[in-house]
Amino acid sequence: MILGNNCWIDIEKADKNHVVVVPLGSLEQHGHHLPLLTDTYLVTAVADRVEIELGDQIYMLPTLWLGSSDHHLDHPGTVSVSSALYTNMIKNIVRSIAKAGFRRVYFLNGHGGNIVPGTQAINELVNESKVYDDMWLALGSYWTVAAPEMSAELHGMASKQLSHACEYETSMMLSIQGELVSMERVTASPPLVDTLYYHSEHGGRVNVAKRLTTSAPTGAMGNPEVATAEKGESLLNAIAGEVVEFIRNFSTWK
Repeated sequence: MILGNNCWIDIEKADKNHVVVVPLGSLEQHGHHLPLLTDTYLVTAVADRVEIELGDQIYMLPTLWLGSSDHHLDHPGTVSVSSALYTNMIKNIVRSIAKAGFRRVYFLNGHGGNIVPGTQAINELVNESKVYDDMWLALGSYWTVAAPEMSAELHGMASKQLSHACEYETSMMLSIQGELVSMERVTASPPLVDTLYYHSEHGGRVNVAKRLTTSAPTGAMGNPEVATAEKGESLLNAIAGEVVEFIRNFSTWK
């Protein structure tokens, strides 16, 4: 169910064991060819499919479009809040949901920059108050939850895995918002570093801090030129299916 389509008296009477799902997006540069709202469009597309599948078993909030994207600010159009402010935003969302009596909250994340401050938020909350002893708070990016079903060979991908404004994101955008994609302007940056310890597109054994303009000057990575809508639809179906399975599992945690 869409939580915002209910009246407060409906929420007062609601089954508080239902999972409340909060999609997290961003408004940030995505190369020369994808719109600023790409992360928001993609996580919303996943959330919409999940809500259709699970119906009255969950409560879905609107996607939070404002993300922690300071590392993208060198490219104009990006709108961001600091990590500290984002942490407080997530904490206040949880406090509001808890005040309504719900006991399970899942942040369905669609932007990498939200992971650290979002995770910090839920960790700080559980250490601040015993109120959260009787709740489950979870944050998981769709590409992590669905990782087993997003492998390149399952969807005919040329790229090893999802990165930024890449073959994966471009394919999914071609599937859902193709009119906003400018394939004739695709210009991806090659990896800045490729070692046993760290790859500037895919990460590695160590965490490295870089503004995106220094590691990918064009703002895009990972072979977007070979993206297709068919690959994107295949990915979205697989991702939504895995997120549905997680939520079903999450709803049984004691």
